[in-house]
Amino acid sequence: MFARPDTKNGRTPRAGAGNRARLLFVALGLLLLGAPLAWAHDVKVRIDSQPRSCRVEGDFKAPVPAAVAWRVLTDYDHIAEFVHSMVSSRSERDSSGALHVHQVASGGIFVFRRKVNVTLAITEVPGERIEFRDVLGKDFWHYHGQWRLEPDSAGVHVHYELEAEPRMSVPRSIYRGMLKDAAGDLLNEVRGEMLKRAANYPDPAPGRR
Repeated sequence: MFARPDTKNGRTPRAGAGNRARLLFVALGLLLLGAPLAWAHDVKVRIDSQPRSCRVEGDFKAPVPAAVAWRVLTDYDHIAEFVHSMVSSRSERDSSGALHVHQVASGGIFVFRRKVNVTLAITEVPGERIEFRDVLGKDFWHYHGQWRLEPDSAGVHVHYELEAEPRMSVPRSIYRGMLKDAAGDLLNEVRGEMLKRAANYPDPAPGRR
């Protein structure tokens, strides 16, 4: 993805139209990426290519109370404070009481940046599971997944699943790699926030950092 210097004259050759187009596709295809982070050894990510989309699964263990883990995962209005690629995240309930979370994420390389918009319909099973599905349909044909918590004697085991198909045309091999990296960074940062909050648990002001 990076231009290499010309070994004969020491200059970087100019990219042709085809190369520029491919570079633009790569840049626009970054969903939740900034600079990649080093993942904690506890974070594991697996990628699986479906006929029309990509599915990513990940998990990690954290030595924190389940209540702390749940609080971090449901702190929808403050996600941008601990997930580096999140530009904004705002939750609201409609007249029927249904929960929706409006999110804007940013990613890119070089001078190319792209913002990705989703409106997630949220279904919570308190303390156990959070299911989410994009109902905006602006940047994805479909985007849905879940978080699951499994408390154990050492803390909590967190599972993450996402299946997504972007509307933009991105080569499958490139998109798979980007989705895996984005999921790894997300899990790493969420785990870090859980550890930080656990140090101050119990929090006298639930739901706030």
